[in-house]
Amino acid sequence: MSRNDVVPAVQRYALAMALGPHDSRVRAAVNLAFVESGGAPPRIDELATRVEMTRDEVFDALKRLELQGSIILRPGTLDVWTAPPFSATPSLFRVHCDGARYWAGCAWCALGVCALLGAPGMITASLGGEDAPVAIEVGPTGPTSARPLWIHFAVPAARWVESLGYSCATIQVFDDPDAIDAWAERHRLPRGVAVPLEQTWQLAKGWFGGGLRPEPHKRHRSDLQAVFAECGLIDEFFALKPREI
Repeated sequence: MSRNDVVPAVQRYALAMALGPHDSRVRAAVNLAFVESGGAPPRIDELATRVEMTRDEVFDALKRLELQGSIILRPGTLDVWTAPPFSATPSLFRVHCDGARYWAGCAWCALGVCALLGAPGMITASLGGEDAPVAIEVGPTGPTSARPLWIHFAVPAARWVESLGYSCATIQVFDDPDAIDAWAERHRLPRGVAVPLEQTWQLAKGWFGGGLRPEPHKRHRSDLQAVFAECGLIDEFFALKPREI
């Protein structure tokens, strides 16, 4: 990658740190709208009413949140496309939780829906996004499955802000970590780190838990880094730091 490729990414990272004072309220309101609607994304006028801000103020907040890598807006619109752990469009990960059905953008986000709602749920997906179906039941003490599972994170954490959609879509579930090399080569995708299901659940709770309130969305990079550390993810792969030019 050339210097010209890296500079825009670093600039986006710097812009993401300059969030407005009410952006966390807007982000929490996005999550709340997904929950209260049973999986449908909010419209900008609905968000404006929820947070008692003008439409223009909400628009500016959404754009800052998108630069931060917190949400994705559908191109050319103000419609929320992805707001982890929720996806507004069909995905490989279906979550039945607390009486409603949701789409999640990845395996981690699917666990995150249950963590955010604080309720038992059932996740259905396919191994590596291919053919073999897999079901994960999330109970009061965490997830269980018929066989051991791993969640593969393909993109290093420091690069998630560059492309939230790509980073999220490549977080897939596997029942054999030794099969990931062939999968990555077959689909020309990066080989990252495979994390056991239970450890990923702990990460989902730390990252997405409480996401219906503004406070978790105010966390600094160091706070999020601590979430990784608390889950035992101290590898350089999960270091949230600006990339050097």
